[in-house]
Amino acid sequence: MLARGTNIAVTHLEGRAFPGIHVQGDTFSALLQQFAAAADRWRHSPDDREALEDLEYTVEEMTDILRYYESVLAAHHIRLPYARAATGGEDAGGGSGV
Repeated sequence: MLARGTNIAVTHLEGRAFPGIHVQGDTFSALLQQFAAAADRWRHSPDDREALEDLEYTVEEMTDILRYYESVLAAHHIRLPYARAATGGEDAGGGSGV
């Protein structure tokens, strides 16, 4: 385990090139339910502003998890296993890519 947050952890499994994000099952289930409910409402009512806001909120929650992951990798000098879309595709992790 590289780091542990409130309900997520960044873990590096043996044999894997990059660390992963461990999300508690209840947190993952809640995120999935939020996405599914908002998507279903939006599918049936594309003008439902509240459904879009719920989707945006869930994306923000997942973005926070990803930011935590990126900060942990940076602290351990491990490069990101993907290009960061928000920064024009830069790989902000630096490091060796264990």
